[in-house]
Amino acid sequence: MPQAPNVAAPLGAEARTAGFYGWKLLAVLWVAMAINMSLPMYGLSILNVHMGDQFGLSRAALGSTYSAYMLMTGLPGPLVARMIHRYGIRSTLIFGNVMLLAATAALATVVDSAWSLLAIGGLLLGTSNAFAGPITIQASVTRWFVRRRALAMGLVMTGGSLVGSVFAPMLETVTRISGSWRYGWWAITGATALVVLACAIFIRENPHDLGQYADGRAPDPAEEGEMAVTPMTASMRMRFWSVHRTPHDWSPRDVLRSTAFWLLLVCSAGVSAVFTIFLAQAVLQMRDLGYSTGTAAWMLSFSVGVGFVAHMVVSFIADRIDPRLLWALGVLFYGLGIILFAQAYEPWELYAAVLLLGIGGSVSLMCIVMVFSNWFGAKASPFVFGYGSAVAAACGALGPIASGYCYDRIGSFAPVYYVVGAMCIASAILLIAMRPPVPSWARQT
Repeated sequence: MPQAPNVAAPLGAEARTAGFYGWKLLAVLWVAMAINMSLPMYGLSILNVHMGDQFGLSRAALGSTYSAYMLMTGLPGPLVARMIHRYGIRSTLIFGNVMLLAATAALATVVDSAWSLLAIGGLLLGTSNAFAGPITIQASVTRWFVRRRALAMGLVMTGGSLVGSVFAPMLETVTRISGSWRYGWWAITGATALVVLACAIFIRENPHDLGQYADGRAPDPAEEGEMAVTPMTASMRMRFWSVHRTPHDWSPRDVLRSTAFWLLLVCSAGVSAVFTIFLAQAVLQMRDLGYSTGTAAWMLSFSVGVGFVAHMVVSFIADRIDPRLLWALGVLFYGLGIILFAQAYEPWELYAAVLLLGIGGSVSLMCIVMVFSNWFGAKASPFVFGYGSAVAAACGALGPIASGYCYDRIGSFAPVYYVVGAMCIASAILLIAMRPPVPSWARQT
């Protein structure tokens, strides 16, 4: 549902909405993000290693499944945007979670070959994440928060970090104790059922549906657009690190015509590639380097833990320091981390690589969302997140496929890791050089 414009409201003490529902909504979205985003990813990363051992699946087969999953988390993005516009965020989240419920139950019961894993663990599970995951959740946060958008978005996205740090080793423990990876998928199925119920009861579309305002505070009628939330003086505009929030109502056509939109997608491609490769092949790579599966699971937990800390830091500073610059720092860390991870034979090298990957990934993924939402606004956010996710996922999905086939041919993931690492370093340079866009019609007036 499109967001209705706010009407003039009294100033002063009455301008603040009592009992702002947005913070309660964040708690539900936090749980949804934690379950919908982290559990399927870590399930595919950890449980599929045991599945591959049982059925004798090749590295290329496992990599292709994860690539299909990541591709489908973004490829249906335009359909997700249309569903949000037509039926609303609540219906979209419920639809996606019901699909996720069906996919995880099928993984726990019927998957027994490379093709069934690809169809269910790749295509169906990925599609469910597209509707129930970050695209829809981020669009909801963008509607409810403007002044404190970075804080709100950061808090929601830490759901995946906290739960991932617990569930990565937990899934490995469940598999070891039960003797079957299928019980891990049953645990994820039960958690998903709770999310379906929570979304049906607690999700609300817009602040104005409850007679409230974004951030729980009425805007000053003398100010217009999202720029009203953080007034910028002339001196602030000249600061290299100042946060830009568009004062314009971007349309989908305006977004597609913006060079900045496509350059941002180019910068996000390297992040998507490293993110997908690490989650799909981190356990396999660490086993190849001489570490046990248990150690690999704890290293994944370590990466998620440091990512959580990075998330919290960025949440509190990204409303004051340009998220574009923070993204540049994060993607630089990401590039250096994956390059070091390619040959991390020594424990200190492994810890350093995972530390860089954990910090770089968390900072980059959060700041990608912040830059897109700040530069193109709440009105265009479903379109921007939907279409942007489709392009980024298509690029990122190539990573595990390329590295999987590289391993099957030469016995190493390293060449592909070096390439995507270089992509990330180049993206950091491009982000530093970029400036916020303005719609073509605004430049003509």
